[in-house]
Amino acid sequence: MPRPVTAGIDGSAASLAAAAWAAREAELRNAPLHLLAVWSYADGVSPDAPEAAASRHWAVRSLDLALDRLRCRHPRLDLHAQLLKAPPHEALLTAGAVAELLVLGSRGLGGTSALLLGSTGARTAAHADFPVALVRPTPHPCDLPDGPVLLALDAEDRTPNDVIAFAFEEAAMRQVPLRALLAWLPPGRLPTYPVTPWHHSHSPHARRAEARLTETLLPWRQKFPDVRVEEVCLEDVPAGAVAAATRHAALAVLGHRIQPGADPQLGAVAHSAIRHAPCPVALVPHA
Repeated sequence: MPRPVTAGIDGSAASLAAAAWAAREAELRNAPLHLLAVWSYADGVSPDAPEAAASRHWAVRSLDLALDRLRCRHPRLDLHAQLLKAPPHEALLTAGAVAELLVLGSRGLGGTSALLLGSTGARTAAHADFPVALVRPTPHPCDLPDGPVLLALDAEDRTPNDVIAFAFEEAAMRQVPLRALLAWLPPGRLPTYPVTPWHHSHSPHARRAEARLTETLLPWRQKFPDVRVEEVCLEDVPAGAVAAATRHAALAVLGHRIQPGADPQLGAVAHSAIRHAPCPVALVPHA
């Protein structure tokens, strides 16, 4: 039996959008969908106290609402729900460790989902050693957006195979093109704002970057011959270039470097994509 796609539910519009997107993702993968709602209360508070009861009531109500919506829209989906009393960050990391993908809601620019992508969700994405997808609410969240899968490659070193494989698999499942973006700054070039790309058609640095991009993708083109691939190489600030490219994508896939023994933080490119991308953003961890 395939591992599930798991979605965190907190009752917000963002988390309901995440659940709707996760349902389509589970169908594409022919996998079950697990919905997880978490409730907790402060140390020293009685379980019978009003705040504890209110926390549990809201978690139950949020889970029931998501279940009702998804059962109507996806009657054949293998759907499961779980209510846990636990710190949200710990519960999400535990659930994601046994899932193919953990899906959380995001409001993007201007705020984050109060429970799941506030400090808890950001910490979860930064600490996770499994893929995490962040989804913003849309008018029709159950529909797959038009456009390619965007693969943002690391300009400073080789993008790990796990990240590239995830992007190609997503493009193949959706039967859409894959757009591979390598954005980089030439040696000695300082970022400028507003972000504008520089002319580089005859730059030796650009030619080397383009050759490296083609070399990196060649074995994946051969492994996924039915996926149409577009290679884009830009002299640009990576965070700005990736954020701009997400406007035309169905899904953005980025690598996220895990730093053992440290308090991990999301990098500038991932942080920018999460804040600005209108499409879902999948963060795939690597060492």
